[in-house]
Amino acid sequence: MTFSNLDLMRDTRKVLSPHWGVAVLVAFIYAVIIGAPSNVFDGLAGAIPLILAGPFSVGIALFSFSIIRNEEPHFYQLFQGFQSPIFFKSFLAYLCYTILIIVGMVLFIIPGIIVALGFGLTFFVMADRPELSFTDCLQESWQLMDGYKLKYLGLSIRFIPWYLLGILCLGVGMLMVIPWHQATIARFHEEVKAVRTD
Repeated sequence: MTFSNLDLMRDTRKVLSPHWGVAVLVAFIYAVIIGAPSNVFDGLAGAIPLILAGPFSVGIALFSFSIIRNEEPHFYQLFQGFQSPIFFKSFLAYLCYTILIIVGMVLFIIPGIIVALGFGLTFFVMADRPELSFTDCLQESWQLMDGYKLKYLGLSIRFIPWYLLGILCLGVGMLMVIPWHQATIARFHEEVKAVRTD
């Protein structure tokens, strides 16, 4: 069973179309908090984005799953990653994910890219299977991405022109690209999972 990245993007945009209002709001909150400039948080407070990134990543994955599964997405889903024990698992997963990428980048960049691709579905796995430990989520992502890393890279590259266009639109366009991209990754997760379970 094969699937096309272009078809994923097109189909996701269709199912997302009735929900642009709440999707843009979720993207705005997500971008403001996770993308906050480092000078906003001084000293030890600079670790705040690192602490929040994992829970918010789970939240936006939950929101994205609601969209592609034809459920009603809600703004509050963005904050569901802060519920215990998801908060601690998502934080630890993001910390390990970041450390592994940094180590991989130090080892001539390519290993870092491979690690980032292999663990790219970690928070979607956590949102889909919250009973798993953070190490199991990392491992599950790695297994799902076995043989699909280049396809996932291709999907990410396809969104680059859209992000550039969003930036040219005074950055406002980014608020539409972010939920589209995240929901498409959720579709990618569903397609790969279906292949693995066949």
